[in-house]
Amino acid sequence: MEEFFQEMFKNADGELSKFQLLASKYLPVLVAILVALIVIHFVMNPIKKLVKKSRLPKSAHAFIISGIRLILYFLLILSICSKLGIDVTSLVAAFSIVGVAVSLSIQNTLGNVMAGFSLLFTKHFEIDDYIEAGGVSGTVLRVGLSSCKLKTFDGKDIYVPNSSIVSSNIINYSREPFRRVDITIGTSYNETVDNVKEALQSVIDSTPEVLKDKDIFAGITKFGESSIDYTIRVWVKNADYWNAYFGMHEKIKRIFEEKNIEIPFNQLDVHMR
Repeated sequence: MEEFFQEMFKNADGELSKFQLLASKYLPVLVAILVALIVIHFVMNPIKKLVKKSRLPKSAHAFIISGIRLILYFLLILSICSKLGIDVTSLVAAFSIVGVAVSLSIQNTLGNVMAGFSLLFTKHFEIDDYIEAGGVSGTVLRVGLSSCKLKTFDGKDIYVPNSSIVSSNIINYSREPFRRVDITIGTSYNETVDNVKEALQSVIDSTPEVLKDKDIFAGITKFGESSIDYTIRVWVKNADYWNAYFGMHEKIKRIFEEKNIEIPFNQLDVHMR
């Protein structure tokens, strides 16, 4: 290709100026870089589709695609250096030395990358799982090379370093098909046990999300200083958890008002002199 550009840049006398000589030498490299970038762009599209259609976990998709893209760019750099006449062997050795120096200065980043590999292979969670880890909770949107992207209930995007997730307890709320709803409510000591349990049972019976074929509990769990604590424990499908949780709270308040069941609360008496 260099000979082609030299022939194109030659003047009428068949000679090349210094500028034309440099242009004929480096222009093919620029053209090759442009073509290589276009090829990488078009090559990555089927690779993305192939990875997404594979049986690999969704959490690994972004990780693998990023890794393949980095490898292609690295091969492109080596190819360009070889085209420019740079000794690739010495370049790789230089990269190794620089890599050691850089690795010492970016230990945290490398730790996040290694933690990303750990998350990839342990499969503690998948994309769209709702988790609690690293001091935050949210729906997993992406597992990247250095961080995970979570979305909270109120629409915030949180980027959590992979090392923070790996070093903490990971609670996956989406892995199991069923979840237990626990609701504790305090009542006055003056209320009869049968009356309160009857009210709580009616709340359970009127909640369609409750799985009636699984264990159901409604009874006293604690004698407090100013109240008796009753607890409801029922099982629901994972997707129905919040509807059941909030709906049952509202139903308890309504039925306690209907049956005049007192819910104690802290009060402060002020005496004026």
